[in-house]
Amino acid sequence: MAIPRVAGPLLRAIAASTAWLQQAKVPAAVIGGVAASLLGRPRVTKDVDLIVLADDQDFSRLLLLGNQHGFAPRAADALEFAKLSRVLLLRHEPSGIEIDLSFAGRPFEREVIERAVERSVRGVSFRVATAEDIVVMKAIALRPRDIADIEGILVSGHALDLPRIRGYLKMFTEALETDDFSGEFERLLVRQRRNT
Repeated sequence: MAIPRVAGPLLRAIAASTAWLQQAKVPAAVIGGVAASLLGRPRVTKDVDLIVLADDQDFSRLLLLGNQHGFAPRAADALEFAKLSRVLLLRHEPSGIEIDLSFAGRPFEREVIERAVERSVRGVSFRVATAEDIVVMKAIALRPRDIADIEGILVSGHALDLPRIRGYLKMFTEALETDDFSGEFERLLVRQRRNT
């Protein structure tokens, strides 16, 4: 298997965020483009997305501790924005990398953190969401890049837990009363099977 590629500045930001969140005793997992690149086809990404398990009243302490590791808010009202959106927008000043810290609330998001697996890239160890959980998140967002990320994961040879993916996509479709999130995933799955 090829050594996973993560650009130097991204890896420095991940190392710093891992040290920060471990010191804060806040469980976390890397999601987004970095996770999709590690689990599927390598691709360029300019930021790091993390999902964390922390209480609302812990946001200020977390930000204060993050300052010691080189993290600064990207906006003056970052804490107010985080309380409304459940996303803390940061920049790792030493590397210049932007960090989106999403706070888990739903059971699925908590499971993403619990199920995350340890990865090591060039001596930096951190937890990454599973392939199934990244597929679910990408199938809900479903931008062109998300579709490409799902395709990359499907062709990478993971033994995916399809009932988990389908179950969550069905649940989110019903809960949000929206288009069927499963439809595009099933089309991508059929296409991948035809090509193998």
